[in-house]
Amino acid sequence: MAAWGSSSNTLSELKPEAAYFTAEKGQRTAYLFVDIKDSSDMPHFGERFFLAFNAAVDFVPVMNAEELRKGLPKALAGIG
Repeated sequence: MAAWGSSSNTLSELKPEAAYFTAEKGQRTAYLFVDIKDSSDMPHFGERFFLAFNAAVDFVPVMNAEELRKGLPKALAGIG
């Protein structure tokens, strides 16, 4: 299966911190957790899926507990 070979190469190149595969709304779905340090890096991650698989790609920023602890004081300082 060429598509599987392509996705395997893509995963090894992107080096996601975690990768999960499922079906969502009847579509094959992959959740890849990657560390994107700058928004200009998003095409590096997304375009390969657009071009190779005609995929829909969503980017959702997340943070870990340490980043939340760091950011909360800034957020709360502006409230009140």
